Amino acid sequence: MEEKDVVYLERKDNGIAVIYLNQPRKKNAISAVMMDKLSGFLTELDRDKDVRVILLRGAGENFSTGGDLSQGGPDMTIEDSRNLLKRYVAAVRTIRQIGRPVIAVTDGYVVGGAVSLVLACDLVIASEKTVFIPNFCAIGIIPEMGIMAMLPQLVGPQRAKDILFFGRRFGAKEGCDMGIVNQVVSREELEEKALEYAAGLSAISANSVSIVKGIMNGAADPMLNAVMEAESTASPFCTRTREYKEMAARFSKK
Repeated sequence: MEEKDVVYLERKDNGIAVIYLNQPRKKNAISAVMMDKLSGFLTELDRDKDVRVILLRGAGENFSTGGDLSQGGPDMTIEDSRNLLKRYVAAVRTIRQIGRPVIAVTDGYVVGGAVSLVLACDLVIASEKTVFIPNFCAIGIIPEMGIMAMLPQLVGPQRAKDILFFGRRFGAKEGCDMGIVNQVVSREELEEKALEYAAGLSAISANSVSIVKGIMNGAADPMLNAVMEAESTASPFCTRTREYKEMAARFSKK
């Protein structure tokens, strides 16, 4: 069997392309290298006139359990951390800025920065087994990858603060009720329904969809870009505090 890269691409019928986050043994923990490759594929597909819709999903039974904790090390400086985070931020910006619509296809765990990645997408179809866990404050860091801009826009500021302060976990049905998820299906139907959903979008005028996406994201994203720029400094600061080290030690024992 051919070994696939940490992110790989499959082309389907009806102008549909599927990008897979492919670290199933790590539950698709997202690394900077993974985000670089994701940005590259998105840019490539946006230039391909035969592609009309992009699906983003995780290989295996989970979308992603968030940041890959094996990155970095004790010698990493704040500047190193900031540069690393900017590579994650670039993937969010690419999703938001390309003309092709991106549909997140979620299953299993969607944790931390993976929640931000899903919110950056244009539409979301989730299996009933999906669990969203935005657990940033719980480990002593701030929410990252633009979630502090995108989540309040979807659910309102008060609910967003409650979710982010406490790291509230919620399932696909609750996500749908809050306006985060567009469709909830069974795990067994996820593949079929996601392709059906994408095919329906592919049948609509590509120019119309692209222009609508551009106008809506263009109106919303000045705040998103400002938040991500601030995060790039604030989050590395948090990881150098005594409180973070104590909380991370406790969290690692759970």
